Formats: sequence, C-alpha cells, structure tokens
Amino acid sequence: MPLSTTGAHALVVPLSPVPQPYTYAVPDALDALAVPGARVLVPFGRRTLTGVVVGRTDEVAEGVALKPIADVLDTEAPALPTALLRLTEWMANYYACSWGEVLRAALPAGTDVEGVRVLYRTDTPAAWRGNPLGRDLLVLLGQHTGNGRNGHGLPLKEAEEELGTKLPAALLADLRTAGLLRIAEETTDPRVRAKTARWLRIRTGIDPSAAPDELRGLRQQMLVATLAASTDRSLSQADALAASGASSQTVQRLVELGWVEAYDVEVERRPEAFDAAAPTPQRIALHPAQRAALDQVNAALVAQHNGTKKTETFLLHGVTGSGKTEVYLRALKATLDAGRTGIVLVPEIALTPQTVRRFRAHFGDDVAVLHSRMSPGERYDAWRHLRAGRYRVAIGPRSAVLAPLENVGLIVVDEEHEASYKQFDPAPRYHARDVAVMRAHLAGAVCVLGSATPSAESFVNAKRGKYTLLPMPERVPVSGRTAARLPEVKVVDLAREQEVRRLRGALSVQLQEAIQARLDRKEQTILLQNRRGYAPILTCNACGHTPECPSCAVTLTLHRPPGLRPQLRCHYCGFTRAAPSACDNCGQHDLADLGAGTQRVEEELAATFPEARVLRMDLDTTSKKDAHRKLLTAFGRGEADILLGTQMVAKGLDFPRVTLVGVVNADTGMLLPDFRAAERTFQLLAQVGGRAGRAERPGEVFLQTRNPDHPAIRFALAHDYDGFIRADLPDRRFLGYPPFGRLVGIEFKGPNEATVEKLAARWTTQLTKRLPRLLKGLSEHDAQHLQVLGPTAAFIGRVKKQYRFHTILKAPLAVSPYALTTAVAEADAAAGSPPKGCRVNIDVDPVGLY
Repeated sequence: MPLSTTGAHALVVPLSPVPQPYTYAVPDALDALAVPGARVLVPFGRRTLTGVVVGRTDEVAEGVALKPIADVLDTEAPALPTALLRLTEWMANYYACSWGEVLRAALPAGTDVEGVRVLYRTDTPAAWRGNPLGRDLLVLLGQHTGNGRNGHGLPLKEAEEELGTKLPAALLADLRTAGLLRIAEETTDPRVRAKTARWLRIRTGIDPSAAPDELRGLRQQMLVATLAASTDRSLSQADALAASGASSQTVQRLVELGWVEAYDVEVERRPEAFDAAAPTPQRIALHPAQRAALDQVNAALVAQHNGTKKTETFLLHGVTGSGKTEVYLRALKATLDAGRTGIVLVPEIALTPQTVRRFRAHFGDDVAVLHSRMSPGERYDAWRHLRAGRYRVAIGPRSAVLAPLENVGLIVVDEEHEASYKQFDPAPRYHARDVAVMRAHLAGAVCVLGSATPSAESFVNAKRGKYTLLPMPERVPVSGRTAARLPEVKVVDLAREQEVRRLRGALSVQLQEAIQARLDRKEQTILLQNRRGYAPILTCNACGHTPECPSCAVTLTLHRPPGLRPQLRCHYCGFTRAAPSACDNCGQHDLADLGAGTQRVEEELAATFPEARVLRMDLDTTSKKDAHRKLLTAFGRGEADILLGTQMVAKGLDFPRVTLVGVVNADTGMLLPDFRAAERTFQLLAQVGGRAGRAERPGEVFLQTRNPDHPAIRFALAHDYDGFIRADLPDRRFLGYPPFGRLVGIEFKGPNEATVEKLAARWTTQLTKRLPRLLKGLSEHDAQHLQVLGPTAAFIGRVKKQYRFHTILKAPLAVSPYALTTAVAEADAAAGSPPKGCRVNIDVDPVGLY
C-alpha cells in the first residue's frame, strides 16, 4: 500500500501478529511526530502496545470513533527509514507473515513499550471469604510490597506464573468489587536505553589557579588541578577520581561550592573487537579478473548514481582465494565516495571479527557491526548510530540486512549460498540473500552476491540473465608472489581403512601422517568435524537400548565436559542428564559410545600429538560473548597448531600458515532426506578445502568418507563446481524442485500427536481445494508440478514436547509467489483457529525439509 505522509489519521501496525494496520486519531500535539516509520504507543483492545506508523489517511468509515495515539516514542527522527518500511511490507507479503512481526525484527530488541495490567492489594487476605485462589493472590501481592517497581503491585502475567494457574476474570472482578484489589493499566519501560556516564568540568568563569588558596582540602585541590590539566578542562568522573585520588563526596562538595559542574554524556557500548586499533590496509594490485569484476560493479554504481539504471545484481563467482573481498572493499569505497551507504552480510558470527577488522582498516569508524551475540545495549547503540548516520557501513549476519541505513548504494552478500542466511524461527522466516536483492531493488542500489560455490538458485538466475555473472576462476597472487594453487585433494575411504588398517579412532593413518608433517614444519592445520560433543550415540551392546530425549524424538549425545561427569545432552531442547554407568533398560554395564564428535577428536589429537596445541571451536566453546574473536585471534597469532571445529571453521577464514585441511567425516549431512543434501555437502567440502594453501605454501586436503563415489565427493576432489551443479540440476528440473519450482512448507505442531495430525489433515484439505484456481493458465507440463505433498510426520517427529507434521506446496515458476501465499492464507483462514497449544508455521522458500 502507498505510504502516505499526509492525512488527519495514522495507520499503525502494532508489533504483534495482527492481520492489518489499524487507524488511529492523531492528537494535534503529536501531529508533526506521528509520521511513517515512527514508533508510537497505542491502545489495542485492553492493552497498550508499541506500533509503527506506516502511513497517514483521511479515509475513515462514517460514524467510527477512533482511539487516539497515546504517545510518540521517536522524538528526533522516525525509527525506520521510508525505504526500509517498504521493504518490511514486501517481506510480510512474500513470506506470508504479519507486517508487525517483520517490523519487530527490524527494530532493536528491548526497545518496545507495552501496557500491562498490574494488580494492587488494598486490604488483608483475612477480609476475603470466597474462592481460596483469591486469598492466595492477596497473600502473593503482600509478598511483593516494597519491591521498588510498583509498590505492592504485580503484573497479572507474573502473578499467574507464580501461582501456576490462570486467574479468572470473574475472580478479579469479585476481588475488585469487594474493595480488596485494584487493577491499573501501566506501561513498561524499555528494557534497553542509551547509556550515560557522569563527567566533570570546571565551571565557566572559575580560575583553577586560585584553587590552592580558596579550597581547603587536598583532595579538592587535586581534583581541580586534574580537571584543569585535561583537555577542555573536563574528564569522566571515573577517570578524574582515579587520577586525583578524590572520592564522590569530594565531587559533591565541589559542585556545592560552584567550582565543578557535573553532567551526563552518552557512552556508546561497542563489542571488544572495536577496542583494538584497525590494521593498516595493504596496497594490493588487482588481478585481471578482479579488475574486470570491479569495473562492471563500478559501472553499475555510476549508472545508478546518474539515474540511467536503477539497480543491478551481480553473482561474483570466484574460487577460494580469488580475492572477492578486495572487490567488495573497492566497490564499497566507490559507494561511500558517491555519498551513499553500504551493507555487508556474512553467514556466520565467527566470520564477523575478521571481516570487521579488514573493513575497518579501510573505512575506520564508518563501520558498525550488528549480530545476535552482542549485548542488547551494544546492539541498540549500533542501531541508533546507524540510523543517525554516524556509521555508513553495517556488517553482520542475516539481521544486518535490516540495518536502518538511509540512501543505501551497495549490498554485499558474502558466501551467498549459506543456509544460515535463512531465518527459521520465529517469523518472519526470511532469506537474507533474497531480502538483500529486493532491498537493493527498492533502494536503487547494487547487490553483489559472492561465493566460490554459488547456490543453485543464484547460478540459474545468472544463466537466465536475472543476475550478471562475474567469474573469477583463479587464485590471486599474494604479497608479490605468484598465485597460490588450489590445494590437492585426497580421499580416504574409511570403509577400506577399517578393513585393511583396522581404523580405531576418527583419524586415518594418512591424515595423522599429514598432521605430523605440518607440526614438524611449524605449519597449521584445520580439522572439520561437523558434530559437536563426544559421541552422537550411547548404546547398550547387550539389548541395543539407546537413551533418547524425553522431549524430542532424537537420541542423546554424549558430552564429556572438562572436570565434570560425562553427560547426555539433547541438541534440540537442551535437556541434560548424567551419563549412566549401566543400561537404563537391562541394567548391563556393557555400554558403547558410537561415532565421534569434536570432543572425542580433540581427545584423540591430544593422545596422538601430545606436543600439539589444539583449539576447539564449536557451540560449546563459543557460547560466551566474543569467544569467536578470541579463538580466531589466538589461532591467527600462531598460538595453536590445530583448529578443530564444526562448520564455523569451514568458510571465510584466511590464515596464511594453514597448509592442511582435514574433514574427519565428509558424510555428515550427505544422506539427509533433502534434495539439497548433496549440494550442501559439496559446498561445505569445497569451502573448507579452500582454507588450505592460501599463501605461498602449497595446501593439501583430506576427505575421509565411506562414500567415495558420491557425486559431492567426486566433484570436490577435482574442485569442479560447474561439473557438480550441471550434474545436480537435471534431477531438480525433472522433479520441479527449486530453482525450477517454488516451495512453501507448512509445519503443524502441538503437544498431542493425534490432535496435530487431525489439524494437519484439515488444513491440508483446505489447501488442496485451492489448487484448481492455481492451475488456470498453466501448461500441461507445469500443471504436473503443482502438488500438495502431505501431511506426513516430520523427519524429527517431536521437538520440545511438540509433535510435528509437514505439508509441502510445490508449484512451477509460472505460479507467482503471491498466488501461492494467497492460497496459503485462504487455507489458513478456512481451517480455523488451531486447537489449544497447537501452531501452524508457514515457511516460504524453505531450505530444510526435515
């Protein structure tokens, strides 16, 4: 809908899953502030919620009394630029979710304000003779007297949580009528706000040289002298006290005497990665392929700036080590020089520190970082400064595509093939790569998608001419030397190793010998084992019993935390229990741990190479803030010989001393029930292999597998992306899967299996009824690929005590995305509200079907 900026009334979207904008009256005092993009506080039913103004209008049905906006939360500028507001509307329509859910995702967490019903006790429990639950409530309220937040009041939701039951409206009404309870509507404060620090300065007109004569205390004199010697005669109070030895009482006395003025200064909270000075940028001569790619991107930037061409999307297909990042850097420089801003997306938080460091070397304090491992305060400050224009470059994983920058000229999506760009839960379930392309289109910007192993979707888009292909088929020279060769790849057949050499651990003899050679030459090794923990399965050799998660339909993974008893953990819900010493089923002590996770490989490395320094990088070792940066920095400094990790070590890392990459089990993920399983396996192997031999020292890659003839292995062995993708596409074309068709996944889940199955069947029937309308105008060939598949039980049938069923809507490209989402929305409405505790989740363009 058009985002009108005029009109007497405001169209507001609450930050909730509501179906459409709502119209509110705009008080005269708020008229200039209630503009599109501004956050407002509005009454919504019995609550007060934060919403976003998405337009102004004069159209109101006759006789309708509009509720007024209660307040505008943005007093300086709207929280969301108009262009970003348009993008969020497109996302809501395309990804079949509410606009409010997308707007919430685009705003920093913890900044919303809402109304809550707060309960206050006005008399003692002894005065109540009714339902015992009422007495329990009054006793509970009495326990919260003087909590400093709202006297002896307690929000209704918190009261119900503490009592363990819902409080009936009739009971609350009876307590209020009896004069024992008062219910007030109050608004919460934002959980995150700007941080300030107290500063001190010598008051204007004061002569510090007179201090020794007029001030009696030595500490007072020292504090004044410290301030006088500082720049602008001001310092933070903390620094001033540390330098002078004074106390806060000294400050208070000097303020009273009129010598010193205390004031608050906003302090920006930034990740630790920003504390280190940015490195000096290297002067690099471009390789011919880099120059050709950059020339095309720059030409598009110029055409965009001149208005001769609105937007263009490039697929930068460069082998590992071909210098894609240098192209990004120079294109971004041209963008900033033209007065525009840029966004750089990376697939993993682990890559953010390296990327930020390199971009800061070129653009200094123009760069801000946004990612989920930042503290809420750090993220809020970065978001506010991006919105205010202090930073002109935003770097981060998928959520950075919604950075509140104005005048965006360039969006880079590095490693565009990565599945981590897809949001799974909660809604909006968007793909950041596709959103980046659309944001560039709406902003009149250039979008560059970079990868050594592009997704099938992007490859086909380039072949169809939707994207412009920029090939970079060779590695570039480093530091004046000849270009590094792609590493030699060797396949180790684990089945044959088991048979011939009696393989006992996770590392083959060949891989062990290669690791030892690197240790001898003082070179580094990266090992990929895409399973964390110690062993994926603990089983009883006597009866075959395997412990499973009580809440999920998965086996528990054995972990051996240092200094603690072995544990069994669920990697889906987080359930943890002590590992048993005997079988839970038969009581026998004949337990075996099968398979190897990163902990077990780490243990094997320590036993085989006691002199080696090993760093492990997986979810268990990177859960603390800034852990990624610290681990990678240590490895980059040469403080470790071997970096062992899950897929977070497989992409984007650039360490010149790494000459060996070993994939402990290349089969992980290869045989999943997903048409993209082979593609993902090939991409992972090609990407991790590309970490080896990136400088003057040649690289070597070992792939350990029990499926040496699988296409993903064969083509990875030859570094043959084109061969793999051309072999993989015909099957997808025949079956009508992306990139030759569209998919919409619908997940049904709830606590009762039979109820969820009935919901899925009822819902799917409604969707099937809408197929005839979608068939209109389709060719016979296309009509064959319009299908509703399911419902079927999900591959993992229960997660967090929720049973799961799936239905898939498969359609040819001739059916527009909006026709599909319309059919899905109509089916959802016709199926009615899900039973209590059940949910229906719609996933447009899913990347995982299990």
